Amino acid sequence: MSRGRAMRRSAVMFVALALITGGCSASPSASSPLSAALAAVPADAVEISFTDWSHVDDGDLAAAVRAGLADDTLTRSAVAPQAAQWEEVFGFSPQDLAWEAGSLTDSGSSLAVGWSSSLGPDRITDALEAAGYERDGERWRLGEDAPLPAALAASMTVAEVDERSRTLRAASDDTALEGGLSARRAVRDVVAAVGEVPAAMLLQRGDRACATAGVSGRGGQVAEQGEAAAERAGGLAEPTWAARAVGEGTFTVALGFSSPGLATGQARVRERLTTGPFIGRPGAVTDVVTDADVTVEENVTRLSFTRRDGGPSLMDSTGPILFAGC
Repeated sequence: MSRGRAMRRSAVMFVALALITGGCSASPSASSPLSAALAAVPADAVEISFTDWSHVDDGDLAAAVRAGLADDTLTRSAVAPQAAQWEEVFGFSPQDLAWEAGSLTDSGSSLAVGWSSSLGPDRITDALEAAGYERDGERWRLGEDAPLPAALAASMTVAEVDERSRTLRAASDDTALEGGLSARRAVRDVVAAVGEVPAAMLLQRGDRACATAGVSGRGGQVAEQGEAAAERAGGLAEPTWAARAVGEGTFTVALGFSSPGLATGQARVRERLTTGPFIGRPGAVTDVVTDADVTVEENVTRLSFTRRDGGPSLMDSTGPILFAGC
């Protein structure tokens, strides 16, 4: 397919999504797990890790977690590595969650979860009491001898329950409980470009995307190779916000920029980086992702791929992904 035809198709897709969601700026459906998660995330968050637990098998918990980590759908989850302890402490399986959103701000961290219709609000408050929380007005505070694993307790010191939206918000302190990231248009535009609700998504402010997906700080040879490749491709610009997401056999990158012209230019640059050596990782880019489809809508560049089975994780931050970084 030609680039022009791909961009026209992208424009139709984004306009249709905007009409469906009822606004000039496309955003997830108000009833979607992703929309609920973004509404629960602090407005000053700089990094958000979203996991859709409905994609996780409802069989044996340990096997389901192993499968989710292997196929990259649970890589961003803070709960998955502590799944057995979560079930023991709270009294219900993480498989009863609808979604999870962990976030970082410049001063703290938070973890929000939405529970499925199989659980009622009384079950959630009972779970908090079982986990060592004590009620403090409308909020819950973690007691000193609570059995919650330390890896979760750091982001779950204080919690509140929203029965109407079936959401439990927890954070390192009270200030990190204030939700509202979804009010930011730059965030909405990038998330809308991802398309349908992914199994997992990493959403980052531009500087953090550059730090985790770029080559700076990776070591002399990797940095040199990455910088040379980026220069040959035309030069990488820092996005405003960036998302990478996995679905069933898919990998998507969405990058917001300050202008349509910059988004179009960066689409060309980043498309050139979707072939050749996978700098900082073994093999070639096409050993991991294939069928690159690069499109632009207004300020957002979108790259979508078919993801090969058994490849390295694309959702962690241990290796560069140059076309998704800078």
